[in-house]
Amino acid sequence: MSMLPEPYLYSKCYAGSSVQVIPLFDANVVKHFWSFILFLLILSTSDEVVAVHRFDSPKPDIPTHFNFFRSALRGRERVLSCANDPNVCVDREKNPWGGSTCCFRKFCKDTLRDSNNCGACGQTCAYGFVCCDGKCVDIQNDPHHCGSCFEECPGQGRCSFAMCDYGG
Repeated sequence: MSMLPEPYLYSKCYAGSSVQVIPLFDANVVKHFWSFILFLLILSTSDEVVAVHRFDSPKPDIPTHFNFFRSALRGRERVLSCANDPNVCVDREKNPWGGSTCCFRKFCKDTLRDSNNCGACGQTCAYGFVCCDGKCVDIQNDPHHCGSCFEECPGQGRCSFAMCDYGG
């Protein structure tokens, strides 16, 4: 059997005594794969975020996932240690990821939104509950936090399965 071109990945199908070689990926797919990955990385580091957001809900002061690559390229740690200086947690220059509470004299944590440190360091929300403004809430059934934090059902609406007035 002769050498096969490099850009192809092949699958061998055995039918009787003959061997059939079928390309799994077209050469253009392999050629443009890394260009597509580079495009996604550039897109994810852009400053603009297009999303639907309620204007009356509180905005987090921590960077979004779009800022992940930008902060990673700067070489900063994702978790800031507050062992030497507990006040470092409130300094946005040193701690751009948020988390204004120094937990266990070690890490800066956001006790208003972190389900593992909700309201206080080490206070964990139960399974299915989410930390909203320092309180563990059931976003599946809470009409004041239906589907996500601060999504309120209109009027006296009920919340079921994270949807307002589900089923009638």
